[in-house]
Amino acid sequence: MKKRNIILIVVSAAVLVGCILLILWKNNVFSSQKEFTENLFAIEDSSKVTQILLADMHGNNVLLNRKNGQWQLNDGTPVIVEKMEALLSTMMNLRIDHPASQKSIDNINKMMATAAIKVEVHGIAPKFTLFKHGFFEKDRIIKTYYMGPATQDNMGNYAILEGMEEIPCVVCLPGFRGFATPRYSVFREDWISHTLFATKLTRIQEVNITDFDKPEDSFQIEKSGARFFKLYDFQKNIVSQYDTSKLLDFLSQFRNINYESIPDGQTQSEIDSIMQQKPFKIIELEDTDGKKTKLTLFRMPDPYDYVDGEGNHVDKIEFLYNKDKAYAMLNDDKTVLYKIQYYHFDRILQPMSFFLSMRQGQDSHLK
Repeated sequence: MKKRNIILIVVSAAVLVGCILLILWKNNVFSSQKEFTENLFAIEDSSKVTQILLADMHGNNVLLNRKNGQWQLNDGTPVIVEKMEALLSTMMNLRIDHPASQKSIDNINKMMATAAIKVEVHGIAPKFTLFKHGFFEKDRIIKTYYMGPATQDNMGNYAILEGMEEIPCVVCLPGFRGFATPRYSVFREDWISHTLFATKLTRIQEVNITDFDKPEDSFQIEKSGARFFKLYDFQKNIVSQYDTSKLLDFLSQFRNINYESIPDGQTQSEIDSIMQQKPFKIIELEDTDGKKTKLTLFRMPDPYDYVDGEGNHVDKIEFLYNKDKAYAMLNDDKTVLYKIQYYHFDRILQPMSFFLSMRQGQDSHLK
């Protein structure tokens, strides 16, 4: 009786193991071969992506990392949020339009050898999925493919999935008229966020404006309660009569202030020469968490030449500076100069007198 029970147990165990192996085999656990479907290039869940490497065949590359829920370059520089969202959306929605024809494969491979962008996606993913449950999840490479040049009609891209190199495909974004290559930029400057200030009105603790051209136009704004602020003049005297709507409008501008560009090819000696000049304004902001941002503004030379009545070149004219742009130094970092446009900065470069001209029907102060 005992021997018969042992045999039944062994047979049952063997059947169970066989069933498990069959299920695992059907789920491709033992095979690296991928099933050819239209979403073969797509990632399933962008929220689980932790790192993306983009590299071309000429040595250009960027490494994007998600840290504490925020995307940044590998040196910690924040990236443009909208651009990152566009890339992740592209990766989720990428679809195969059709596999390349057999006669075109050689030509496509030649193009890919010089013009493709390697896309390596890391994320939290299981080793395999069984009955819709993932097993052995960890940070691993979840997708690697090569995004090639646009097709002749500019409605898709050639692409090759790692592990299926024998089947080049044409991929596209359903509903999008165009090709996806611009979203896979391998150049660092395309990803860097241009944000200088990004603080909401409710998060502002204090703002100090120092005007070197007219010191009497300097002022300070200090939070005194929820959406309540105090205004001080250049002598630190409290100002009791001012236009509250103008003050709130001024503070609300700090939610999104960007620079135009970082000048190309500027040497450290050229940067030092500009910073040796007297700044014309300093903007300092402290948020409710104690984070401080300081922006020092310098005049930019006028790009135009001036001549006198006889056609002779004129220089050393007082206040001869660019009327549209200026240089900015962020947080006393003397290694980088930013170009800013007055068009975007004018509303936070207001003098003290701006708040003293009352709008009809407005409250005169905030307690």
